[in-house]
Amino acid sequence: MKLKIREADGPFEVVWDKLGIPHVYASTTADAYRGMGYVAGYERLWQIHLSCAYANGQAAALLGERFIAQDAFQRAFNVHGGHTDLPESKGDWIADAYLEGLNSYVSSLDEIPPEFLHAGAEPREFNRADIAARYRFTSWFQHKSWTEKMVLGRLMATHGVDYFSNHVLHFSEQDRNLIEELKEPLQNLNPKMINLAYPLLNIPSFSGSNNWAVTGELSESGKPLLATDPHQPFTIPNTFFYVHLNAGSWNTFGAAFPGVPYFMMGYTNDIAWGLTTGFVDCYDLFIEEIRENESKTHSGFKPLVTQTETIDVKGKSSKDVPIQKTDHGVLLEPFMKEMGMSDSTTQKYQTSLYWSLMDQATSAGALALLPTAKSTKEFGDLLFENEICPLVNNIICVDKESNLERYIATTTPVRKGVTGSVPLVGWEEKYKFPLAKPKQLKVEKNPACGFTLTANNDTMKETGEFYIHNFPTHGARADRITELLKEKEKFSVEDFCSMQLDLLDKRAEKILPDLLEILNQSEDKEVRLASKLLQRWDCYADLESVGACLYYPFLDRFWQGKHMHGILGDEFLKVLPLGAPGLNLFDIGSFSNPESPWKEHEESLKDLIQEEMRAIVDRVKLSLGDDPTKWRWGDLHKIEFWHSLRKQPAWKDLTLGPDEIGGSPTTLGMAMHIGKGPGRAEKDEIPYRVFHGPAYRLVVDLADPLHAKFVIAGGNGGRADSDFLTNHYGSWLKGDFLDLTLEREEINEHTVWQFNKTEKQ
Repeated sequence: MKLKIREADGPFEVVWDKLGIPHVYASTTADAYRGMGYVAGYERLWQIHLSCAYANGQAAALLGERFIAQDAFQRAFNVHGGHTDLPESKGDWIADAYLEGLNSYVSSLDEIPPEFLHAGAEPREFNRADIAARYRFTSWFQHKSWTEKMVLGRLMATHGVDYFSNHVLHFSEQDRNLIEELKEPLQNLNPKMINLAYPLLNIPSFSGSNNWAVTGELSESGKPLLATDPHQPFTIPNTFFYVHLNAGSWNTFGAAFPGVPYFMMGYTNDIAWGLTTGFVDCYDLFIEEIRENESKTHSGFKPLVTQTETIDVKGKSSKDVPIQKTDHGVLLEPFMKEMGMSDSTTQKYQTSLYWSLMDQATSAGALALLPTAKSTKEFGDLLFENEICPLVNNIICVDKESNLERYIATTTPVRKGVTGSVPLVGWEEKYKFPLAKPKQLKVEKNPACGFTLTANNDTMKETGEFYIHNFPTHGARADRITELLKEKEKFSVEDFCSMQLDLLDKRAEKILPDLLEILNQSEDKEVRLASKLLQRWDCYADLESVGACLYYPFLDRFWQGKHMHGILGDEFLKVLPLGAPGLNLFDIGSFSNPESPWKEHEESLKDLIQEEMRAIVDRVKLSLGDDPTKWRWGDLHKIEFWHSLRKQPAWKDLTLGPDEIGGSPTTLGMAMHIGKGPGRAEKDEIPYRVFHGPAYRLVVDLADPLHAKFVIAGGNGGRADSDFLTNHYGSWLKGDFLDLTLEREEINEHTVWQFNKTEKQ
């Protein structure tokens, strides 16, 4: 096949290997990115088109009126970047080259792809603004910490600070004073505001990931090792697009969102980097005093600012949505009324929301230069162009000289006095905070221990100048990585592969003793059976585990729904799983602390735990039978991959699974599940459907950067007729790794495309 890209510097080729990875071999870096853009369009054009619609607040124009609220809310906060100028960037030449390749593919189409026909849409060309919007949207959707601030503020104001202050990561005396000062408006917060964060879902958009690295001193090869496995929803096609670029002596391989030239994770001849969701607190929530169309400030009342967002709607007239703002940000209650989500905004106190990128411009090329770095220092400098980074991630980078650095790649406020864990007073000037400088976000360099890691945990600890991770996930996965990295003196690629599959649950190890102590006090037959089975459990969430069949249903049902609600009787607590996962520091031990107000509820807790465990045993029996020796976690816990258009002819019944799978949200072999639970699912349903986990696994040794261990959850293809849509699934499910080579002569070819090559040449 001979293809043309008009802007190309010269001839180049794309080679698809048998794994489904496109390798672009070019004489210039620009041509390599042109090839990357072209093949991304070929495999993932609909995915790119849809992602741009989401990022630009144009989903309603593509998909219909149910997306109006989502589009308007994002536009109110300038997620698309359209309210700020698009600045120039040193990396714009890469973005332009990528776009030239992508748009060349769009212009070469002879017919409209079936996804577009189904949606009644036509392919379009893309521009720099689309890339910048995609970066910003990535930051926006990963973590909605403002919902947690709202829930925590409401709970503390209603029941008392001491019930919850020890169950969040950071809390200060000034935070306590805020709860007292804002007690009345906090008690009246509308829990429906959480629906603004996830307007089309009953659950949040989870994100996660693991990564770790060691210096050459801790590796068998004498060079740094890096492992990374980003966690994403299990979909067909895969969230990421994987590609190798070569331009002479320069090689880079990695994972990128289709439609952008930014390698989120990857490696070159010189460096390797991995990324996790940082759970960075980029939001501040304010309680505002409102008088007619004015908000109270430190110097008196000031008129509200009103802007109108016009939302185009598929098959209908466009909708004008008025947005009201204070000095801090967007007022939420008027927006909710406009969207039909509440009845009134006449209350004296209302809520405004600030997002750190609202007024900050971001470029298209800002992150594209990362693979050109020769060292960790260069990489870190490139992360923060003009002191702005449109991400919310922890990033680890190692280089061939055995330097190791960790960064919090984000744009976030530097809060002083307060931690940012609860809502702030809108009429006091002191709660306007400056943004962090890059030097404050380059948080670790060449640690003495020789390793570093991130797993959505608190990566600042108490060493930081301010609080960044107010609501991280539970630290169990980070604890397990640390434990394993201390077990050996030297590590191999194979060691890191094994670590990525590890199924020991450190959270279960912590909770189980307290749980067993309570279960052992019961005389109930079923509760005693549960106690006996859990005493034998080694806290591994493997397929054959019996204890996992009881522990995880208990944790899911009781922890998320009953322990606080059952004792405090607060209906607001029913939104807790959605709005405040940061309260996961709460555990059974809280009830035995004599200095905690939960102590007086200790007997009630015991009754609730025993009652719930009795019910869980009954439910597990309904699903797995009366004989506990035949119970298996794998029989309750199954994975499915879906294509969003699986019911349409071109993708008819395109699913993977259901297949049994081990793991849990708190094991390194991560498996996030949702479902009705045992005994509640119908005969042909899955009690727990695993919907989220490692999108791919990668382990690379900089002693040999042209080879790596690698596997994708599903495959790298995106077209319905692709040979690579699901070709990795079997290996990924079994925990096998594939051998990735970037050596041209070693590649087992599947397809070769030649660009700009004439017969004479």
